[in-house]
Amino acid sequence: MRIDARGVIVGWNRASEELYGLVRSSAIGQGLANLLDEAENDWRDRLQGVDSWEGEVIRSTAMGPMLMQLRWRARRDPCGAISEIIETGRSAPELGRLRGQLRSATHRFDNLFQALAVSFFETDFRMVGSELMRMRDLGVTDLREYLLADYGRVRALMELENVVDVNVASLRLFGANERSELMGRRSSRLWPDESIPDYVGALVAVMDKQPHFVCETRLRALDGSLIDALFTVAWSPESAKRGIMVVGVVDLRAQKQAFAELQRSEEKFRRLFDAMSIGLLEYDFSEADRLLACYRDAGVSDLAAHLLANRARMQEMIDAMRVGAINDRALEIFGLARETVRPTGVGWLWPPETWEIVARAVNGRFHKRTIPPEDNRIRRPDGSEVDINITLWAAPERRPSQPVLCGVIDISARIAAQQRLELIRTEFAHASRIATLGELAASVAHEISQPLSAIIANSGTAIRTLHRDAPRLPLLRSLAEHTLGAAKRAAEIVARIRSVVAPATQERQPLSLETMVSEALPFVRHELKHGLVELTLRFEPGLPLVSGDRVQLQQIVVNLVLNAVQAMHEVPEDKRRLEIFTGCVDDMVTLTVDDSGPGFVRGTEERLFDSFYTTKPLGMGIGLAVCRSIAESHGGTIAAITRRCGARFVLSLPHLAAAEDEPISAGVPSTPTIKEAMTGVTSPIVS
Repeated sequence: MRIDARGVIVGWNRASEELYGLVRSSAIGQGLANLLDEAENDWRDRLQGVDSWEGEVIRSTAMGPMLMQLRWRARRDPCGAISEIIETGRSAPELGRLRGQLRSATHRFDNLFQALAVSFFETDFRMVGSELMRMRDLGVTDLREYLLADYGRVRALMELENVVDVNVASLRLFGANERSELMGRRSSRLWPDESIPDYVGALVAVMDKQPHFVCETRLRALDGSLIDALFTVAWSPESAKRGIMVVGVVDLRAQKQAFAELQRSEEKFRRLFDAMSIGLLEYDFSEADRLLACYRDAGVSDLAAHLLANRARMQEMIDAMRVGAINDRALEIFGLARETVRPTGVGWLWPPETWEIVARAVNGRFHKRTIPPEDNRIRRPDGSEVDINITLWAAPERRPSQPVLCGVIDISARIAAQQRLELIRTEFAHASRIATLGELAASVAHEISQPLSAIIANSGTAIRTLHRDAPRLPLLRSLAEHTLGAAKRAAEIVARIRSVVAPATQERQPLSLETMVSEALPFVRHELKHGLVELTLRFEPGLPLVSGDRVQLQQIVVNLVLNAVQAMHEVPEDKRRLEIFTGCVDDMVTLTVDDSGPGFVRGTEERLFDSFYTTKPLGMGIGLAVCRSIAESHGGTIAAITRRCGARFVLSLPHLAAAEDEPISAGVPSTPTIKEAMTGVTSPIVS
């Protein structure tokens, strides 16, 4: 409000209306004494000899008497007499509220200042600012250059800086026991010479009126140790007027140590990465993952097929992937030079003919499942081929930003060794067949003697008939036909023996266990008959086919039957029984051979299949070892089981999916009957 020299109200604004509850029209022209119940002597004495006054006065308001906080300022005429009084005021309750807010704000600041883990200094910068202004007034234009030319000047400025408060974190950081150890004009001892440029940078920022300054530096604790720290200076316009700055110091030692450890770990990883004897690659899938997200949104299920169906889509995926790192061994395996490595895409590493490999790997990541190792053959740029095993270490829970580590092993030597091993295994099986053929010499002689005897008898009869005066042509024709049939039988027997003796590579084809057994039995027919063994065959109808090599699988049957016959030599003749039957357990087709011999000692089941282990006085110990080798090469097993009376051997082979509904492919012999099998003329005989 405004009051004239007589104490009459001449100005009444909206704030006065709200404060006193009186409208302007009812206040203008009224005296202070009449309107607000203020004694005339009181208000006249307030400005005796002064131009301003402030204090608390009780005044009347529309709400009743109220304590007011007032501030007056006098305007005087040229003669020095008061011409007008300008009054500002607020009620005491509002003043109390403001004071409460101030106390609360001060309390919050103090709590924040003390509670934060960051070191804070409250610094009086006025004397430093005055000295810097004096330097500029003396003509210093480049303050940074001037100060850095003489560190003594900077140290002198530090001694002018007055630390007025520090928090508890500062005591811990700098190793002080009391605040007084850090307060006052003692800043210089906290700054080593190496950090003087950083302090000068803060001074320049202050003089350039920048709102804050931040840098990494090194400070010195009270015990002389150095502290890696983040140094910050901040000031508001209000604090700048008072010359007060807040300095924050963040301890970076743990962070620096962690970073150094991380760096050392990274260096170790890189040295290991580069020195590994296997090829290692790091793939960056960050761009590719965005494409995978789009395909998920589009409802694609089989991403590998989806990509391979469209060359442009596959090329886009190839371009989105990136090799972040590749070691020398991987380059050697792929036949590449270091200069061929490209920063984007993987087309330089995986040409189009290898995209199926990439598509399978991407499909695994698409479905967020672990990708199992797989063997592949690739062609190098020079045209040579190499067999490799690829492993991707990318568990589903890995973050998208993490690289995918890929291991590549050159397995060419392993594949070659496996091929040599397979050759040795085949030769070993061949040797076993030869050995078995020796054991079956009596059968061979018996089999071949029958057609030879028939040929001799028929030939003698034909010769005698020709010596007659009138040869009987129908008889000669019949003798020739029987001789030809006997010769064919002899040729078939020789062919069967040659199939045993001649080495051959594996030829896998769909086979019926019934067929396989029926083709193998003729070769041991003589041993069964001579040993007076009662044979029982039980073939379960409708069994699935198996995929295998006929010669090798028949060799297992012959070995098992021959072992059973030999094992029952000491058993009474009326108790010599051999049973062969088939079945199916889960996804395996089984062939079981039971005999009524003495069996074997319980606990020796596994040793029976060891090479050169035998329970027979004249045995070589290779038959069952070869049987296991053949079974395992077909993905199956063979097991020995002791029984109360005799032994049981079970051959298990995986069956072909839905093979029972498919016809046997061309070239597979038709299945002979059991009677034909036991007479031994329809099929090749193997052991």
